[in-house]
Amino acid sequence: MRLMINTAHQRFGGAVQVALSFINECRDFPEHEYFVMLGPGLQKLVNQEEFPENFHFESFDFGPINLRKSFAINKAMQAMEAKYKPEVIISTTGPTYFQSKAPQIIGFNLPLYIYPESPFVQSFSGLRRLKFAFKKILHYYFFKRDASAFVTQTDDVNQRVRKELGFDKVYTVTNTASTYYKQPESFPNKLAAKPEALYRFVTISAFYPHKDLELIKEVARILEERGRQNFEFVLTIKPEEFDRAFKGQNHIVSVGPVPPRECPSLYRECDAMFLPTLAECFSASYPEAMIMDKPIITTDLGFAKSICGEAALYFKAKDAKAAADQIERLLDDKQLEAKLVEQGHQELKKFDSPQERAKKYIELCATMAKAQA
Repeated sequence: MRLMINTAHQRFGGAVQVALSFINECRDFPEHEYFVMLGPGLQKLVNQEEFPENFHFESFDFGPINLRKSFAINKAMQAMEAKYKPEVIISTTGPTYFQSKAPQIIGFNLPLYIYPESPFVQSFSGLRRLKFAFKKILHYYFFKRDASAFVTQTDDVNQRVRKELGFDKVYTVTNTASTYYKQPESFPNKLAAKPEALYRFVTISAFYPHKDLELIKEVARILEERGRQNFEFVLTIKPEEFDRAFKGQNHIVSVGPVPPRECPSLYRECDAMFLPTLAECFSASYPEAMIMDKPIITTDLGFAKSICGEAALYFKAKDAKAAADQIERLLDDKQLEAKLVEQGHQELKKFDSPQERAKKYIELCATMAKAQA
């Protein structure tokens, strides 16, 4: 099978990690020929010299995407399709802004559109709500125009996408932690030596508004007022973002953005994972924490519970006091910590391994290519 993997439009975000894992795992399926369109988010992560001769790479950087850029993307990708003549095209996230002749499988990873009950969406003002609605209409237009099938990461998202887009060909392939967590490498510590009594909560995330990272300031303040001093929040945001949002805050540090292969090492330096997110289609932080034997504290929204089950402590979204309550529960109860870690091992069984995920993607591609032949 001649398979095009399209990441040309991808600049950042969790979908970049999914695409990276898929590209790497495809080496275990040498019977196919792969044409990989690398966007800026993948170019710095993919070492092309490590791949065999059945992989062919092209690099693109369209910059921030807008409606005008969509025409340039479409033209460039159609030229690549004419050059390589793939039987099927897959992108782990969309929209791709690419109207192809071959069937195109696109991942759906835009949670704000399908979780309107999210407190983040509910907080939009009139003008922002109008802009959001227009952007949603535009994205849905490209999804419907370009996709032959959709891939989602949970069954809940699958059902919502079917309803939102009126599409039957929607398939679930679960996300998981990347292969970097299978045999984690060792790297120099990013944090100062940890006193035995200090408990570190790590949040591996870019500074997206829907992650609600600024809630951490209020959580830290409440814990301080309650006399707690033995905690620290560890972020991975850019220095200028940290200075803007957290400068001068006690108990909060940032190590800056961390390359994917170094993230397991950072988990080892911390004790638990804290994620105050308000909307996700899937967050790899959940299985990553489970694999690294870290308890989880996160929001009580449906997507989080569907992924974490009994492996997390939950708090009401945007409620700093409720979050502080759960943190104190964990700080004071080692048995609870051990129970959450053990439950995490059980929850991991629900997720496809990176190899299983790649196999399902390729099988789906083969089915779509055969149907088109």
